[in-house]
Amino acid sequence: MSDCPYCEPPAPEFGGWVHEDENWLVAHGPAATTMAGALRVTSRRHFTDFAEMTTAESESFGRLLTRLDATLRAVTDAERVHVVSTRDRVPHFHAWLYPRPAHHPLRGTAFLDAPQQSSPADTEKTVHVIRHHLAEGRTAAR
Repeated sequence: MSDCPYCEPPAPEFGGWVHEDENWLVAHGPAATTMAGALRVTSRRHFTDFAEMTTAESESFGRLLTRLDATLRAVTDAERVHVVSTRDRVPHFHAWLYPRPAHHPLRGTAFLDAPQQSSPADTEKTVHVIRHHLAEGRTAAR
């Protein structure tokens, strides 16, 4: 769709895509509004809801979330990785992964509701480690 900003997304900050395949693009979120390690998974094909996924998209999404969850817990101080997908502001399928550090005082939706930010330098460093971890295949789906 020509009016959808996620159908032809601009190149992401911090050195490009963290992961890309035939179904998904993964980028780090903006440092001004996310903690280091926060990732957005966006579908390549335009659709909005889980029920609209093809079988291949659904299966690959599950495998990708497994890899990203394990990677974020390994390379950040994440005790949990929260997955959020509302698709209200941009009606194109996308999901956010927010690593919650073990030492963070907030849990659950209180953590998700709290303001987040990171420095561009910390974000760049984290993205580099995430890419390296994924490239080494340490978190391949079983």
